[in-house]
Amino acid sequence: MKKSTKKIILINLAAMLVVVLAAPLLTLNWLDSYTMHGKAIEVPNVCGLTLDEGAKRLGDKTLGYEIVDYKYQKDAAENEILEQRPAGLSKVKKGRKIHLTLASSKEPTMALPDVIDNCSLREAEARLRAAGFKLTENITIKGEKDWVYSIMMGKDTLRSGAQVALGSTLTIVIGSGNEEEKEESVIVDDSWFE
Repeated sequence: MKKSTKKIILINLAAMLVVVLAAPLLTLNWLDSYTMHGKAIEVPNVCGLTLDEGAKRLGDKTLGYEIVDYKYQKDAAENEILEQRPAGLSKVKKGRKIHLTLASSKEPTMALPDVIDNCSLREAEARLRAAGFKLTENITIKGEKDWVYSIMMGKDTLRSGAQVALGSTLTIVIGSGNEEEKEESVIVDDSWFE
């Protein structure tokens, strides 16, 4: 082999060795800087703060936020932060969005199930409890035994499909099965059935 050919082969081998060794090192260094490897920010705990206060604290740490849910909580102020993900004191990258759940003053409601003049006491009790309502002692009136004639909340008579706050206490008005019963039944005015 000629001297010049050997020299070219050695130069090429040296160049390949430099590329094989340098390329992964340069790639790893670039990835570390691009992904900010090892650079984490501690997430402040913003639960219990208003949205404005929490947003300011997150912004001071170069973190963003996103409202992902609202929940009704009786004793919480409107827009109070109830939950955050990731939790306070977690380590995250700069610019990460923190997911927030805020308090809502709007009490959740549900449509009253269609039980009025449509089912028996047993079925009505099961459907109302399954919907999240509480029940008081039933009121009996003249009529078919254990047939549901109306639903009351306090002194108000409700209609099927009425929006009622979840967890409300309801009273079922049922028939006694005794057409002549007068003394123990509650007198119901005709406006209940309108």
